[in-house]
Amino acid sequence: MELPTTLLLTGSEVAGLLSMAECIAAVESVFKDYAEGLVPPPGLLGFHAPTGGFHLKVASTGQTRGFFAAKVNSNFPGNPKDYGLPTIQGVIALFDLECGKLLALMDSGGITALRTAAATGVAAKYLAREDAATAAICGCGVQGRLQLEAVHQVRPLTGVHCFDS
Repeated sequence: MELPTTLLLTGSEVAGLLSMAECIAAVESVFKDYAEGLVPPPGLLGFHAPTGGFHLKVASTGQTRGFFAAKVNSNFPGNPKDYGLPTIQGVIALFDLECGKLLALMDSGGITALRTAAATGVAAKYLAREDAATAAICGCGVQGRLQLEAVHQVRPLTGVHCFDS
């Protein structure tokens, strides 16, 4: 069996491949599988650096078949001011869970933001009142806009209150 070559995907390429609706469905499916004991718990490792830190997060979509993902992100709060770089930067490595083949290396920024927002969408779908039609968003940057998009995917909104400092 010949496996595909490893994909190298930039942030903009990833953004063009994954919609909010698809991400919400995927996050909901994995949450359900985890609750039913069908996937192992995710793992987390942190490392402190003098002016920031790194974290490694791992998870899989199954016990023996599916995918294994490892995300390594750096978090250096001084980067925007000191270097003109984003605070958070990183990479996601996606592997075939059956044979260990590296399938893709992807910029983690867009995926992380989208996945975070998708989790909010799943939470709103199940935890918000059925008649909820107004959202409150704290933060008006990229993450705030994605959070609003995710909530709007699962609830018809007629009003939004936003706050940013």
